Amino acid sequence: MKLLRISKVSFVLTVLFFSVNLSAKSYAFGSLGMQFDLGQLGGTITKDGLDAANYYPVTATDGSPGVATRKLILAENRLQALENTTVGLINVKANGAMSGLVLSAGYEREFGKYFFARIAANYTRKIIGGDTEAKALGFKFYDITWDYNAVQIPLNVGIKISVTEDAAVYIGGGLHYYKGGWSVAGSNLSETVQNGMDLLGLPSTLSNLVADGTSPPAIWEDVRFNVSGFAPNWIVGAQARVTEKGHIFLEAETLFSAKLGTGHTQSVGGIASIAPSPSYPIVLGGTQYRVGYKHEL
Repeated sequence: MKLLRISKVSFVLTVLFFSVNLSAKSYAFGSLGMQFDLGQLGGTITKDGLDAANYYPVTATDGSPGVATRKLILAENRLQALENTTVGLINVKANGAMSGLVLSAGYEREFGKYFFARIAANYTRKIIGGDTEAKALGFKFYDITWDYNAVQIPLNVGIKISVTEDAAVYIGGGLHYYKGGWSVAGSNLSETVQNGMDLLGLPSTLSNLVADGTSPPAIWEDVRFNVSGFAPNWIVGAQARVTEKGHIFLEAETLFSAKLGTGHTQSVGGIASIAPSPSYPIVLGGTQYRVGYKHEL
């Protein structure tokens, strides 16, 4: 509630800034940009994976029995190690962390000699990464696709300083509204591959490499986490005049939007491996790097 009150005050101040000093310059702008490691899921996708809520039997080096945690999400480095170990028995396609395209448009107004206020709308969508596939003797036993999209509406107030007659640098901060989330969909049939290897009489040293998959298998899982709220942000950039009323700009905006989200698993394997309605920290924030055009009104 406190953050909501602060955001309302920020909004009112911004409206006032836009209303005063009618002789001040105002701009409409648009930009394209990129945001990397969407959802801060790069570690999960590439090196950590995600533990399941159940276990599988293992035998210690001294021969004593025990259990180990199954994996709902298999890390790409683990799958790549399997490909290297099995000399072609397992083939992997790994595309790493998600990166997204950012579209942004907004309105800016200068006030006083050095200050500005602006409001914008940013839309981010995954365009690369977040796709992992693994096959055993041609059978696709692991196929996971991550997706991400977010809308953020930041209000910024800051300082702009001219470095030449036609160029300026600026820095500011404020609050933003955010709404969006990410999803993970696909199948994890590692246990099926292990059972098939055992039926074929292959050595346990091979079948054990895929022994920690979901049980029962997660087939056609599709779970999405969505969140919304308010969070702080800050921005830094530089602009240069290219025409009488046109400017190009480069900027980086860091948004701190994150919240605990709840999704709903769709497959029997997903429900058994994690929960019918799991909760997970959903990060929509990060740094967006943008290049754009600003037109003086």
